[in-house]
Amino acid sequence: MVIFNLKAVIVGITAGVISSLISIYILAKLLNLSTSLYISLLPKSITTAIGISLSEELGGIPTVTVLSILTTGLTGNLLAEYILRLFRIKSPISKGLAIGTSSHALGTSKALELGRVEGAMSSLSIAIAGILTVLLAPFFV
Repeated sequence: MVIFNLKAVIVGITAGVISSLISIYILAKLLNLSTSLYISLLPKSITTAIGISLSEELGGIPTVTVLSILTTGLTGNLLAEYILRLFRIKSPISKGLAIGTSSHALGTSKALELGRVEGAMSSLSIAIAGILTVLLAPFFV
């Protein structure tokens, strides 16, 4: 199933990562955040282990990074079903990709509740989103 949708999967995860990084950049500018605080928020949508390392590498504050990652994951877990219904997302692949890309492991636990395909796609997107964030975040610093 994924092989037939490989291009859509890659484009979807990439779009999610880029939109996450851009939204943090815009909010940081609007709120006049310090550089270290801004950098700390960049890895908010990836798993904690990767996010802490990335934050430290780029000059962020790891404690703030952990808090932003936990907040993002918890919010995704609690609101995923509502947001999917709101935007009328019906495809199990799309649901899983959206949840995993935006809210990592905590969101994936919700995706698993929705179904096996959703959980598998969410798990896949965690790994790919982590790699893409590590590659793209330095360009936003």
